[in-house]
Amino acid sequence: MHEYSVMQQLIAALKEELKKKGIERIKEVKLEIGELTFLGKNQLSFAYEVMTKDTFLEGSELKVVTVGAEVKCDECGYQGGIEYVDDPAFHYNIPVISCPDCKNKPRIIHGKETTIVGVTALRDDQNE
Repeated sequence: MHEYSVMQQLIAALKEELKKKGIERIKEVKLEIGELTFLGKNQLSFAYEVMTKDTFLEGSELKVVTVGAEVKCDECGYQGGIEYVDDPAFHYNIPVISCPDCKNKPRIIHGKETTIVGVTALRDDQNE
């Protein structure tokens, strides 16, 4: 379960940044994960809930949005999504990282990132 170690790093970075800004109450954290990270939303949410217990992040909501994979081929100029192999032997779809037009190896533009894109903080006088 690599979601746990990824979430551990994200929470550590989040805590450090929020403490620098003097923020002590959080309502919501928005996270974008790339489709090619193979991180599970449910596993990330569970790890977040467990790791924020007894911290100033406890009770805040984690919202996870998946960013689709996008590639760019320098050979033919293709830019867009990727194809998947749907083989029951794999138990899930396997991404094909090759240009769907010319079959050369493209650059991955989106889909490998894990980014905190927003935090909603609460003032001390604010109710949830």
